[in-house]
Parts: sequence; structure tokens; C-alpha cells
Amino acid sequence: MSIQMPAVEVYRLANALRGASRDAEEICVRLREAPQVGGGLQAAVETFLESHRTAGRAFASELAWLGDTVASVADSWLHLDGSLVVPRGRMRAE
Repeated sequence: MSIQMPAVEVYRLANALRGASRDAEEICVRLREAPQVGGGLQAAVETFLESHRTAGRAFASELAWLGDTVASVADSWLHLDGSLVVPRGRMRAE
């Protein structure tokens, strides 16, 4: 099986994942302060928001890691292509 995908498209995917990571980081900022609901619900609201902040941080971290990994794949493809394909008109010793 072969997948035909130019390296520039892989870099675009990596950048999109990194952008999504930055968006996910905003989860923590938007959920920074628990609204005051009073009564017995206050602790539940605070716990609920803290769990979502934790999930947002984990999601942002995973997306950033995935973006970096995808970019590394594109770098690897370009390096492999550069080592296998000699520019026209030049010879290389192997």
C-alpha cells in the first residue's frame, strides 16, 4: 500500500495540530474561576471545572506532541528523499 502525500501537506497538518493545541490551552483560561453558585453545589462545580481544566491541559499537550511528531515525519521523508534522489546532472558516490 502506498500513500501519496506531499511533505508540504504533512507540514500543514502538523501546523493545524499545533494550532488546535493552542486552542485547547484556552480551556484552562476560560475555566479559570468557578462561578459562585453557593450551597452544596459549590464544591461540585469547582471539582467539575478542575477536571475539565486537567483534561484541557492533557489534550493540549497531546495535540502539541502529535503536531511535533507529524512534522518530524515530514522532515524524515524529505531527508530520505534527499538521500535517495540525486539532483539531475550530479553524481554521487555511494
